Amino acid sequence: MSRRSLPILLAAALCLTPLSSALADDRSDAVDERNEAQRKQAELASSLEGVSADLGQAYIDLQNVQTSLTTAETELKTAETTLKEKERERKTAADRLTIAEDSLAQITAEASASQSAADETSGAVAQLVVSAHQGDTSVTSLTYVLESGSAEELSSRAETMQIASGVQESVLSAAEAKRAQDANRKARQDAATRRVAVLKADADAAATAAQTARDDAKTKRDTVSTLAAQKAKAASDLEARKTDLEAQQAQAAKDADAAAAKIAEIDAKNRAAYAAGQTGVSSDSIAADSLGAGYIGHPISGPLTVTSPFGFRIHPVTGVGVGHQGTDFAAAEGTPQYASVSGTATYWDSPSCGIGIDINAGYIDGNSYVITLCHLSGRAIADGQYVNRGDVVGYTGSTGYATGPHVHFQVARDGAYIDPMTLPGF
Repeated sequence: MSRRSLPILLAAALCLTPLSSALADDRSDAVDERNEAQRKQAELASSLEGVSADLGQAYIDLQNVQTSLTTAETELKTAETTLKEKERERKTAADRLTIAEDSLAQITAEASASQSAADETSGAVAQLVVSAHQGDTSVTSLTYVLESGSAEELSSRAETMQIASGVQESVLSAAEAKRAQDANRKARQDAATRRVAVLKADADAAATAAQTARDDAKTKRDTVSTLAAQKAKAASDLEARKTDLEAQQAQAAKDADAAAAKIAEIDAKNRAAYAAGQTGVSSDSIAADSLGAGYIGHPISGPLTVTSPFGFRIHPVTGVGVGHQGTDFAAAEGTPQYASVSGTATYWDSPSCGIGIDINAGYIDGNSYVITLCHLSGRAIADGQYVNRGDVVGYTGSTGYATGPHVHFQVARDGAYIDPMTLPGF
């Protein structure tokens, strides 16, 4: 590369860098907005734990159209404000153009009148010249003067015609003043013509901008109207499903009671075994692995993203407080779920849980533990099979009352549900 070309390339790089940086910033903003929208959507879906997918979707549709309507109403307000501004600008430009056109018309009329007077004077001057040549002095010298282009021309012509001595100084001054007045009027007329052209372009641009703003505001009004209708329909559809929701909540409560009874039964057997001298497992004997270092491991490998935490919350559809007995983690359809502890796995199916599994871990450090998984798309073990920590037991799905695929992980300790996130090493 030559030394001469290096500065050129550096200059080009400096010119491109701001543009590249701006494009990168725009892309980053777009990615952030997309991720935030996806996060909110996932958060909304996870908050609907305990309802069927179609009922949950009815609620999500209502929330989505409400968000879109709010955005459209804000955009409409902005569009209408812009329209008012553009209409004011259009009127101001039109008023300025009208004033300029009136001024040009007045100057043009004055110039026309002056031209008429000049034409009449031209004939009179011709008469003066002929008469002077013939010795006729009835024609006034002022008329002759008005025909001259300048004082020098007047003097030259007067000298040639032998009449210069008859023209008075006051007549020459008056003629010069009139010529100056005509020249000034011509300059004003030219300036007014140019100003009219500029203001005409401004008025046209302002009118175009106002029409664009008018069209944009109409589009926004139509969008708001359409979304308002969609919101009304979505709200009506959800209201019509309230009976289904009540039935599903009643079923979920019934399933929860059945699950609690089953866990109590398992826990009673564990206590009996423990009392008989079967001391259970010590957490010291459970090694760390890809499912975490705790004596109860993770249900999936890799980092955990909580989409719906354990505990009490207000149901978004009913507004009634409900308890969430497990913790939900983000996972795609079909993601393998593992035995977080070694123990006996039994099938657990219900309308609300869908395809589920219980794993009886027995006693660990003096406490009885039962792990429950729900909403699986399928199981990989037999009913009653003993599984080892880390064995694949099933696959992530959205069966039962779930709005989308996710991991539902429950931990019962001595018969009571606890927050898995509080477990040591989890």
